[in-house]
Amino acid sequence: MGREYTRARQRVGALPETKVRLRSMFVFKKEQQTFEFGGVTIGGQPGQNPTVLIGGLFFQTQPIVKSAKEGTFDQEMAKQWIGTASMMVEKTGHPLIIQAFGRTPEAMEKHLSWLADNFDGPFMFESTSGDARKKAIQYCAETGLAKRAIYNSINLSMKDDEKELLRGSPLKMAVVLGWSPKATSLPDRMETIRAMIEEAKAIGIEKMVVDPATMPVGAGYGLEYRTMLAIKSELGLPTCLGPHNAPSAWKFIKQSGLDDEITQTSAIVASTVAAQLFATDCIMYGSMARTKQVFTAVALIANAMASAVAEAQQALGLNQPIFEPPSFE
Repeated sequence: MGREYTRARQRVGALPETKVRLRSMFVFKKEQQTFEFGGVTIGGQPGQNPTVLIGGLFFQTQPIVKSAKEGTFDQEMAKQWIGTASMMVEKTGHPLIIQAFGRTPEAMEKHLSWLADNFDGPFMFESTSGDARKKAIQYCAETGLAKRAIYNSINLSMKDDEKELLRGSPLKMAVVLGWSPKATSLPDRMETIRAMIEEAKAIGIEKMVVDPATMPVGAGYGLEYRTMLAIKSELGLPTCLGPHNAPSAWKFIKQSGLDDEITQTSAIVASTVAAQLFATDCIMYGSMARTKQVFTAVALIANAMASAVAEAQQALGLNQPIFEPPSFE
């Protein structure tokens, strides 16, 4: 992680002198911050650290779920998914964070308890239920999981009682969601993001990743990628995105003939690598059922980025660390 990509530099070789020196999409002038989340480093210049992949577990539509309300699930299948993900982490060098969903407080506690025993990396928790999220905050605080737990997310709809509970807890890592229904342009989106960052700091969050939110296709999809570059270039903060939400709701691939699993997965993989190329530091890819496909695609693009970053740095006279993908050969 963060090593010099010497072989890429050697392939680039000496470059001819040019009169114009340009910063590229692979190098930001703004100093880039990195934070460690439960042993996983997130942030930095593009290509400096491996893209972190965030796999979803316990979501209601997944085949492992038996009762979303009670928090019962197929534990053997869940172990298989985590095992596959661990194998892909080893093969590709891309770290994993697991995103645990809990529909109810009961389900949330069961999911986090099981996950803590079967996965030793960092995890996010989320729910559409405020009570379930508050249960997660309390459970992580009481069981010593706070150093591995990432709250998802600090956002405009967050209630005061949940803010107070989080502020008084040992949880100091969170996703900051920079979305507002009124923020339909880049300046508006950045204004929202800055406001939510200040809110997160006021709550006591010390380590954050900024998520500009993925919009549906035809309703703003794409602005998040432009916003991602603005976050990196203006704020220098680690970034996060759930690009799978766009193809998951895309009517085009729900029509007959395109509604098969392979086509659905290909669109999700495409959205993931698009986010990767737009300097997203950690990416939510949805269900862990598609872990192998996503990790493989991201590993391919990591090799391309390493070569491109090496060339860009040489053109600019820089010598910064570059992640060396173990999938190089």
